Amino acid sequence: MSVISQLHSQGVTPKVFSHCLKGDSNGGGVLVLGEIVEPGIVYTSLVPSQPHYNLNLETITVNGQVLPIASSVFSTSSNSGTIVDSGTTLAYLAEEAYDPLVSAIKATVQQYVSSSLSKGNQCFSTSSVSDIFPTVSLNFAGGASMILRPQDYLIQQNSIDGGAVWCIGFQRMQGQAITILGDLVLKDKIVVYDLAGQRIGWVNYDCSQSVNVSTTSSNGKSEFVNAGQISQSSTLQSSLYYFLPRSIAAVFFLHITLFSDYLYL
Repeated sequence: MSVISQLHSQGVTPKVFSHCLKGDSNGGGVLVLGEIVEPGIVYTSLVPSQPHYNLNLETITVNGQVLPIASSVFSTSSNSGTIVDSGTTLAYLAEEAYDPLVSAIKATVQQYVSSSLSKGNQCFSTSSVSDIFPTVSLNFAGGASMILRPQDYLIQQNSIDGGAVWCIGFQRMQGQAITILGDLVLKDKIVVYDLAGQRIGWVNYDCSQSVNVSTTSSNGKSEFVNAGQISQSSTLQSSLYYFLPRSIAAVFFLHITLFSDYLYL
């Protein structure tokens, strides 16, 4: 039984947790045992009876164009499917989905940048990415899409001859039909794992800012607590922990260093 399930069974927290991971070089972020509330969160259902947080990924688009990937590539089974895992630093695509994605991105930018391979990873020499590289959309069951800006799937590497080098952060799952969405695409987003509702939701967010957390007070009334106020006030923080069984929300601030070392390049 997971920690969240154990705490929920004891009446300590709701059966939901959330995180917001900062994507800058300093890392950091917030983990909430409870629900972060923010307008614009989109949800998709979890695949039931799975040992991981599996989602039904249906298609991938690049600049609005659907990639030629068979739907069966993303189907969930004992050895295939799409998993959300914040414990994975990068992101991994099923083998049959990797080449179409990389080829589509390369075709979009080839007239503007020079490209090269570095230990099997597609890289590009350019000083700017936001105006050149396309938007990638991961489209899930129920109409929810995870929109990836260039900075959400590219990683900046060491310069070559004074020019910046950016590499596609998605990795190929050699010989496997598993897709893992790790911190590469989860950063700079609020992600809510609603286990009671069997769904996961997300929205782009500046994770250096405070978040609003949904709580239930001792009289059963739903309230919102600003996590920034909690972190800045030892009195509020102590009160929140003290009233944890009644408020059913706990906020833990984590210093998580993202992308600190890339051994694959």
